Amino acid sequence: MKNPSWAKVFAFFGFAIMGLALALYSTAVATAGVTAGIIGRDRGGELLTNGSALLLTGIAIAAACGFVALTQTLKLVRRA
Repeated sequence: MKNPSWAKVFAFFGFAIMGLALALYSTAVATAGVTAGIIGRDRGGELLTNGSALLLTGIAIAAACGFVALTQTLKLVRRA
């Protein structure tokens, strides 16, 4: 973190994109949980709960890695 490089910046942007992909996947899991609840296959609501937890995790990962990538980019641009 002390020595920013473009490789680190792109790696953190990649992690942010993976976090967004996780958030997108979790919406499918949550939708499946709602459907299973309507059909009666998931009485406990576990799929909906897991989908919500994955959504929050994905957004948190995307936000944290995006922030680190932006700070690294600013350090590199100011240094140049």
